[in-house]
Amino acid sequence: MYVLFFVLLTSGMAYAQQAKYVFYFIGDGMGVNQVNGTEMYLAEQEGRIGVKPLLFTSFPVASMATTFSATNSVTDSSAAGTALATGAKTYNGAIGMDDNKSVLQSVAERAKKSGKKVGVTTSVSVDHATPAAFYAHQPDRGMYYEIALDLPKAGFDFYAGGGFLKPTTTADKKEAPSISLSLKKPAIPLQEALTNTSRSLPRRTR
Repeated sequence: MYVLFFVLLTSGMAYAQQAKYVFYFIGDGMGVNQVNGTEMYLAEQEGRIGVKPLLFTSFPVASMATTFSATNSVTDSSAAGTALATGAKTYNGAIGMDDNKSVLQSVAERAKKSGKKVGVTTSVSVDHATPAAFYAHQPDRGMYYEIALDLPKAGFDFYAGGGFLKPTTTADKKEAPSISLSLKKPAIPLQEALTNTSRSLPRRTR
């Protein structure tokens, strides 16, 4: 399982009832059954039958979403990631594109265009289907090199993850310049990125 999140930072002071930071967490393959099973397990650990609610299931607002894609009863990471990022269902394999292969704008891209600072963090490669759905637009999730080329085009402020799967090989298996040459800023290790991010967040006061 991995977790991806992007942060939207308001450019200016945060007003009453307006969020200053927004985190979007995605647990890979984590559906209702997995969450309910976890809560039942936690209750069993306390020697009782029932559930012990996780923190996020106790939030005051919750919603549900269907998980089939536009072309399959069982979705994949790319179609699911695109749906989570854009609100539109698409075919399995699509990254940031609809089932007619037209570009879809993600919530992260909308946030960036509205003046917010945006970051994407993942425990897998940055060009993996789920994180890629927030910044890339390619017809096939296997186009890792082309997906990575979309990363600097998005203009986001921060990326962190497990590098790139095919940093020097195109989808048609040709050698190409390293992806790192197209990045304006050098990549940093995920752990260092998370540490720096946590340090920048405001501390809670009692």
